[in-house]
Amino acid sequence: MTARGVGNLLGGGLLCLLLACGGEQAPEVAGTISRDVFVGTYVELRLAALHSPDGRVSPEAKAEILEAKGVTEADLLEYVDAHGARVQFMVEVWAEIDDTLRSLRTEEPAPAS
Repeated sequence: MTARGVGNLLGGGLLCLLLACGGEQAPEVAGTISRDVFVGTYVELRLAALHSPDGRVSPEAKAEILEAKGVTEADLLEYVDAHGARVQFMVEVWAEIDDTLRSLRTEEPAPAS
């Protein structure tokens, strides 16, 4: 094996090692909101739905949440469009949302009897 072949093999191995150790880290895509903003906004929308009588977010509540977070519905859709093909990354994003909702649910006080 040539020195170049060894270098390519080591470089490929290093790349695999970095990906395996660090997980899939998504750089922010220019023109989209950050992962933290996406997760935080989605959590707020889900909480509003969970606390509504019919399980849906009213248009007024949705508009209020989006305005408070400084995002639009289009921003949320663009985030999913930009990252949607990266299945493992999006699985991690949805898991983070789910974990956040679960932790908030366990922090809520029990209703008075």
